[in-house]
Amino acid sequence: MAREKKKKDKPTVSIEENGTTSTTPEDEGASRIPLTKHRGEPIVVDDFPDKSRFILQVVAIFSSFLSVILLAIVVILAFHMGAVQYCFQNYRSSTRNSDSPQVFDDMTVSEYHAVTDYMLHRSGIGLTHFDSASVNSSYIYMIDLHIPLKSAVLEYLDRGSVRLKRVAKVIVVRGDLETPKVEEYLVFPLPNPNSHRLARNPLYVRFPIPYTSRPVDHIDYKELYSIIRTFSKDIYHILMESYGLCYHNCTINKNCIVFRDVAPRGQKSGDRNTWFWAFRDVEGYYLHPLGLQIQINHKSNFVNEWKIDRIVYNGKLSYTVDSFLERYEKGIKLNKIKQDIPVGKNQFLYSSMYRREYSDIPEAMPGPRFVDPAGPRYTVEGQHVKYMHWDFDIHMRTSTGVQIFDVRFQSERIAYELSLQESVVFHAGYGPTMTMSNLYLASWMIGASSYELVRGVDCPDTAAFLDTHFFVDTSKPLFYRNVVCIFEVNSGVPLRRHYTPDTKGGFTHYGGLVDHHLVVRHIATIWSKDYIIDYIFRVNGEIETRVSTTGYLQSTYKLPFEKIYGNPIYYDVTANVYQQLFHFKLDLDIGRLENRYSVIDIETEHIRHPWYSSANLTQFVLKEKRMEREMDIVVADETDAPRYHLIYAEHPVNKYEVKRAYRIINNNYVKNVLKDKKVTNAAKWANYPIVVTQYDDTEDHSSSIYAQNDPWEPVVNFERFVTDNDTIVNRDLVAWATVGFFHIPRTEDVPSITTPTQTVSLTIAPFNFFTECPSVSSPSGVVIKPIPGSNKISVNTFGTDRSMSCVPPTYGPESFFGFRTVE
Repeated sequence: MAREKKKKDKPTVSIEENGTTSTTPEDEGASRIPLTKHRGEPIVVDDFPDKSRFILQVVAIFSSFLSVILLAIVVILAFHMGAVQYCFQNYRSSTRNSDSPQVFDDMTVSEYHAVTDYMLHRSGIGLTHFDSASVNSSYIYMIDLHIPLKSAVLEYLDRGSVRLKRVAKVIVVRGDLETPKVEEYLVFPLPNPNSHRLARNPLYVRFPIPYTSRPVDHIDYKELYSIIRTFSKDIYHILMESYGLCYHNCTINKNCIVFRDVAPRGQKSGDRNTWFWAFRDVEGYYLHPLGLQIQINHKSNFVNEWKIDRIVYNGKLSYTVDSFLERYEKGIKLNKIKQDIPVGKNQFLYSSMYRREYSDIPEAMPGPRFVDPAGPRYTVEGQHVKYMHWDFDIHMRTSTGVQIFDVRFQSERIAYELSLQESVVFHAGYGPTMTMSNLYLASWMIGASSYELVRGVDCPDTAAFLDTHFFVDTSKPLFYRNVVCIFEVNSGVPLRRHYTPDTKGGFTHYGGLVDHHLVVRHIATIWSKDYIIDYIFRVNGEIETRVSTTGYLQSTYKLPFEKIYGNPIYYDVTANVYQQLFHFKLDLDIGRLENRYSVIDIETEHIRHPWYSSANLTQFVLKEKRMEREMDIVVADETDAPRYHLIYAEHPVNKYEVKRAYRIINNNYVKNVLKDKKVTNAAKWANYPIVVTQYDDTEDHSSSIYAQNDPWEPVVNFERFVTDNDTIVNRDLVAWATVGFFHIPRTEDVPSITTPTQTVSLTIAPFNFFTECPSVSSPSGVVIKPIPGSNKISVNTFGTDRSMSCVPPTYGPESFFGFRTVE
């Protein structure tokens, strides 16, 4: 009860008219409820006989006991009424109507099963079930939703035309053909397909899709790891002598080796050579390379022709297993590795996530957490989200992750699509795995690599979660629990505020607005790194797309030649420099479908001062350039002048006769320094910080899942989007933007990379689109003014109750499930 005491003279707030409140010093004790005992007239004991005295004593004792019980009940009730209660709003995964999915909704389990059944048994293509398939079979690799043409979707959304038929795209590996290849089919209508057609995507510059460009799947890996197992038997004594570890007959959590691959798989188009490197199998094995790397040639669709054709041990190359064994035994230009530190010693825990070292908070005290005092201020209906003036649809694409469709603010469409298109990681180094490590993440399935999010860590406890299903590299649809979270957050920095002091040491006005905004998040884990991908919707009409990277560094066995490429992070471990780039698609529809694109350059002018005849003046001047062709901005980008990129409609203008526009802000552009290297041909988009093209239904994706294994002659060449130089005057426009960073690893990246210095973002912001900031309608504003002639102040929260009526229950990490399940 001590916490119920109030300090003397603490100001209290009282509600006045129209939601305004005033504060005055509190009258001490005014709000206290005295708990007094009623006492009767004094009793003269000598006036009663002993028996009566005994009876009275019994009654008095009973009355005292009853009074104590009643007092305890009053105290308990008072405490209960004053205590914060738990809010049991539904923060669990939002369900959707799987019997009637909307146009952007992910495919349902029944749709996946229906498409699989049709393709296997009624299509006549001659497919083998995935579970029975081999490298030289034809089988289904992936099934995903095929989004209809934009014109048809807008017709349906805006005019209520006949509901669109749902169509699936099925990717089939044809390994049993005389010339193996990859095919893509459209299967329709869902949920009961009865037709299919082979799709020749006009986006693709190569047809048919080369067999060697397909992603490596479980069917490939089964055979590849079989080869590694045989190899490990042949060199068992080397593994034991060098590391005290083995592969084919190890004891889990004791003396195991893990092999992992890198890509691309070769040096030129048509290659299918994969490097695998060996790691000590402990927590955070990425930081425990062993100095052993092998290359397997698996270009053929006949497994008996696959073979190991390169082995690198302690920086020395052998071309066959036999030659490696001979060089090791005879010591021919090869120094043996001796890692004789037993597994489990403290020196092998540097990669662990467990808490260690001294802390100024020796006791485990929980930190602050988010609450929704009156429940969520957003709604999630299926995959449709509404928040303040915003509403939009979420779709999870298998290859690239979340796509945000049909984004509206105050019921007016701002964007048709916002989405990540591709991300690349280019490494440098000396060893073969580092020199070959140039990753195209869409080929590793950014969407299907987005696993369950942990409450209270990855997302607040208050978040709503979405489940989804994927069908890739599997025989049945896989269920992903809590793969997307949606939550409102306070950034901790006011969205805007101003304090106006007076000349007497006081103030005349304060106005402020809390920066509450909505976040849509998923986190993809690909190889050693985790990518936190956010779409942020603010009440001032801005949208930010943000990516934060964390996870483990990619490391290699320390050799003298690695020194110029990175930093040592442990005794025999080096982590090398890399460049990370992300490409986003911004299909904006500002005011109407037909838009224009212009840039405002901030230049300088040197003129005679207009008010001082003897002086000169140098100052900023704005120069607007209207772009008419797609290549115009490429030429104009030669300038270093600060620049505003604007997308707008020429008509209508706002009431001040100014065009209503949205500005594109690239917060983290970094130059692609490898643009002339052939392995980056599939990332031509990285050469353009911002480029605007005319919308084309065939240009729906700037990359493809085939980029990783044939980046030299890619199936999709983004540069063609720009160099055809279409007009962009009053057309449906799409902006494409690249953000990124370089990272030189440091010892503080151990055990894992932290997000603050590894975050990039892209913002679209209104620019004269509204006649005033639309956040003026936010319920999170506060205005404070002094009341003239008194020591009171008025606090206006505009009717918003800012008290804490309840807090959400803590679900926390304990609610984590963590496994994909087959359905």
